[in-house]
Amino acid sequence: MVQTTTLVKVAAGVFVMGSTGLYLAQKSVQWKVRKLPHYNESLKIVFEHPKALEAIGAPISVGSVELSDRVHNYVDKTTSRLRIPVTGLVDCGFMDVLAVRETEKENFETAKVRLYLNDGVYTIFDTGRWQEDEEQ
Repeated sequence: MVQTTTLVKVAAGVFVMGSTGLYLAQKSVQWKVRKLPHYNESLKIVFEHPKALEAIGAPISVGSVELSDRVHNYVDKTTSRLRIPVTGLVDCGFMDVLAVRETEKENFETAKVRLYLNDGVYTIFDTGRWQEDEEQ
């Protein structure tokens, strides 16, 4: 007969291993998102945009993409949309990064960057390549 303490130890071990596995899987996806060319390009655009810096307030802190939000965070065959939390000394909100590509083999190119802050919505970069009917 198996002792209760042995079952508790096994259950605790499985819980710890499972939790660690889920945590590492989520972090792995976050690292992949942060390596996307349009993610990095959009951060550069915001950090070099004087009015964006003024609206948010330097230094700007960048949060993690909410992976469970499939409406605002997705990478499709030819379109990508990322909603990145941003916080500064003056304001906080989200930065929407909208990117497109012609074929799956090409890298995404940033088409539009918008800031959703408490005091309004600001488009700080727009190439015109993002079609409005693609927005959700």
